[in-house]
Amino acid sequence: MRAMTTKEERQRAVLELVREHPMQTQQELVQALQTRGIPATQATISRDIADLGLVRTGSGYRVGTPTSVVPGLVLSFTQVQFLVVLRSPPGTANMVARAIDESELEGIAGTVAGDDTTIVVLQDGAAAGPLRDFLEQT
Repeated sequence: MRAMTTKEERQRAVLELVREHPMQTQQELVQALQTRGIPATQATISRDIADLGLVRTGSGYRVGTPTSVVPGLVLSFTQVQFLVVLRSPPGTANMVARAIDESELEGIAGTVAGDDTTIVVLQDGAAAGPLRDFLEQT
């Protein structure tokens, strides 16, 4: 009998599968893991996808930061002293915040994301310019 699979082992397998073959759906990932003898549910895979930062593209899930899609997501940019309020489509604020956090832009103290709103905390007002440039790049 196979020993219980840890979260780390399962997530390592998810990464291997996504790198080997494009997976179009979470259910495909569940089935591919089961073929490898790793039990998982769709809900577990959904959390793994978020934890691993997988991005769903037209060709399936892929590994990587969704930085290239961020310019199309930001609908508005409003600066209020040392804060920037970003509006994006529902369900995308975490993706925007993560891209900003991983950009390591100088002058960014951190981000807080909701469903369609991201708050960016600036160390000084001058950091808004480079942030705006980053968000507009393609």
